[in-house]
Amino acid sequence: MKRKILKAIGGVSLTILVAVFAQFWVSAQEKAGNDPSLVGSWDAKITGRDCETGAPAPFSFPALLTYAQGGTMQETDLGGPGLVRLPGHGVWERQSGRQYSAAFRFLNFNFDRTFAGTNVIRSAISLSHSGNEYTSADTLEVLDANGNLIFRACSTQTATRFR
Repeated sequence: MKRKILKAIGGVSLTILVAVFAQFWVSAQEKAGNDPSLVGSWDAKITGRDCETGAPAPFSFPALLTYAQGGTMQETDLGGPGLVRLPGHGVWERQSGRQYSAAFRFLNFNFDRTFAGTNVIRSAISLSHSGNEYTSADTLEVLDANGNLIFRACSTQTATRFR
């Protein structure tokens, strides 16, 4: 009888010890993952650039971007003249340290609601040390309704975390 009680006490003690150790291990993992990341919503200013020289184009516009945990994202801006567009949807990932890549696509429609094509934007993002600003170099591909490339353009982004 005493042996059964000692085994039961030993089993309960071992279970408690494992549970306590697991708590510390998970807590240490969470602290290691507290580096700033893109997760969150951002107010961005997009500035067109000459792809060859990097010189700014005569236009810039605001955009809103949201990076979700797990690597998906959404983007919204007014779009170009003469088209109606839907919000952009895409993916992002950490490359190394504070360097990220992102890509998203949105659909364009003519005013008569016919499909005009898609735009695909790819970004190389550098997150600041504070984690509250980033800059990026972007490329844009404009595709017609059949998926044919119409033209490429370049831009840069400066963004601040929405709070």
